[in-house]
Amino acid sequence: MRFPMPHYPCEFEIPDDWLREAGAIGFTPITTSYRSRPGSALVPLTAIEPVPRLVNRDFRGFERNRLIRLLQGFVSADEIEPVPLSELPLLEFASTPYRFRVRNGFHRFYASIAIGYEHLPASIS
Repeated sequence: MRFPMPHYPCEFEIPDDWLREAGAIGFTPITTSYRSRPGSALVPLTAIEPVPRLVNRDFRGFERNRLIRLLQGFVSADEIEPVPLSELPLLEFASTPYRFRVRNGFHRFYASIAIGYEHLPASIS
């Protein structure tokens, strides 16, 4: 299944069988983000710079087991770690629609978009 990127003119794909195995097909979120630690900042996905994907993974930059595990956690409302974000320097932020950059959390970022969340729980530095 293909998913559009927020604020970016492209799409990404996750294999249908991965989504099916995770129980994510037909899932409709009732919250704006996955459940995370209390006190995590909720950052709009549209404010986060798209994360480059490496091609040396299972499928177009994704590790199958990691992505399925995350999607299953989203569907079952498990508590999942927030994503560490860096705030972009003011000069860089002024030339882009993004305010934040993912430091570690590539799969959580893309899985959040795929599942239909609007925000990403984050710890910001």
